[in-house]
Amino acid sequence: MNKIVFVILGPTCTGKTFLALQLCTKFNGEILSSDSRQVVKYLDVGTGKIPGGLDFVIDKKNDCWKVNGIDIRGYDLIEPDKYFSGYDFLVYAREVINNMKDKKLFIVGGTGFYIDLVTDRAEVSGVKPDIDLRNRLENYTLEKLCRELEKLNKSKLQNIDQKNKNRLTRAIEIEYARSTHETNDFEEKTDKIEYKFIGLTTSRESLYLFADKWVDSIWGDLLLEVSKLKHLGFYDSFRLNGIIYKSAKSFMDNSLSENEARQQAKYDLHSYIRRQQTWFKRNHDIKWFDIQARGYRQNVEDFVELHCG
Repeated sequence: MNKIVFVILGPTCTGKTFLALQLCTKFNGEILSSDSRQVVKYLDVGTGKIPGGLDFVIDKKNDCWKVNGIDIRGYDLIEPDKYFSGYDFLVYAREVINNMKDKKLFIVGGTGFYIDLVTDRAEVSGVKPDIDLRNRLENYTLEKLCRELEKLNKSKLQNIDQKNKNRLTRAIEIEYARSTHETNDFEEKTDKIEYKFIGLTTSRESLYLFADKWVDSIWGDLLLEVSKLKHLGFYDSFRLNGIIYKSAKSFMDNSLSENEARQQAKYDLHSYIRRQQTWFKRNHDIKWFDIQARGYRQNVEDFVELHCG
């Protein structure tokens, strides 16, 4: 009999982690975060690692967070100035899945690409991380990374987000490996797994409203977090040029007023929600639940119980 793994996905601010914690309590489970920003240390507030809604007891261990006694893996895997590819996440996730014993695993997140990789709906490049190359590229500006990629593959540069340092670095890594024939097929598979997809959603207008309320609720703590990152020497890290954090930096740098920075963060989240919705539409195996429907949590519990065997 195949092992059942549940995947809770959906746009940001739909309460995925909160729901997963409840399900873990009832079904003796653990959580694997599938979020490309939550892998980064010290980025807690702006990435939503801390679930909203109730008070939680959080104990940060070396290999996981314990939230109300529930293990959450996939947090704090790298420093803010380090690169982490989809390949890196897949290696980590497969190790977690293969080491699961009697507990149910709930993969939780909004990074569709990570979810697709883990559930075998997408493939990695077959290029393993090149640590020496990454260290060399780490201090490159966006402009210099673009020039480097252009020398290797001009067409690749024309079809990539030239403001995304992560993707530029990974593209250069792949092109270098291909030019030297140093590619590898990723052969380490998980045990036989059957994935059950639980999608959380509601009207787009409500999603925008939830996102706006979330930004307002975390804003003060977010500014404190960015100040801490500055003190730790990570203020210029490309991680802080991402969604939410770049808005806080713009206010702290006096580039925007506080109201303007908050509004920018909200608009960025609205755009992110639209991108997430577009991505998840491609997966027709998702069982969707409207988070504003009466009794939706009980309906999710019934779905999980049905497939627990």
